[in-house]
Amino acid sequence: MRNSLLSAVSHDLRTPLAAIAGASSTLVESDAELDQATRRELAESIYDESERLNRLVANLLDMTRLEGGAIAVRKEWQPIEEIIGAVLHRLTRQLRHFVVDMHLDPDLPLVPIDDLLIQQVLMNLLENAIRFAPAGSTIDLSATAGENEVKVEVADRGPGLKPGDEQRVFEKFYRAAGDGSPSGAGLGLAICRGIVELHAGRIWAENRPEGGAAFSLPYRWSANRRRSTWSRRRHERGT
Repeated sequence: MRNSLLSAVSHDLRTPLAAIAGASSTLVESDAELDQATRRELAESIYDESERLNRLVANLLDMTRLEGGAIAVRKEWQPIEEIIGAVLHRLTRQLRHFVVDMHLDPDLPLVPIDDLLIQQVLMNLLENAIRFAPAGSTIDLSATAGENEVKVEVADRGPGLKPGDEQRVFEKFYRAAGDGSPSGAGLGLAICRGIVELHAGRIWAENRPEGGAAFSLPYRWSANRRRSTWSRRRHERGT
């Protein structure tokens, strides 16, 4: 773990820093010689790498909080489609080179979850798809309703998982990078599993028959608790 953490700091944090330093120094030293398109390209590079650096640091901090028991789950009955919409809005720039094919059941029920934590899970799953799927490909995002259950799935058209990686990808600092695949700190999916387990849920990964990997997040709850909560809300509204 120590070696993996040092690797994350020495490579995955220094890489975006080097890109930011290079682009910003070019702007400072050669601004008068650059056309508008080049300046915009350099500015976008600085922005994108800053976002990447921010996500790496956030993942390190989130994993520390998870392992230290510092994350409290505050469940409220939430519409999953609104959570998905908020995540897609936050990832607009990262998804600009992909097609998001979204399928949501029209009768999705409210789900008792911590909306901010589940947003974090979906963001990490989508960022994982962005990392491994080729630009221009389709990322499938679906939410289906079952008996006291909602299942969310994020699927990509990337290289898929190597045999035996279906569970290993959720381990801390494990990198599933194959030939030519980009690196990462190996924390995003571990954080997903940690948050899902805090919700007493489960998450798994599998290869798709048509190619790529699919990450499934089914979440079940008590039917009695659901009815009592909805009844209390109706009573508070006087309906």
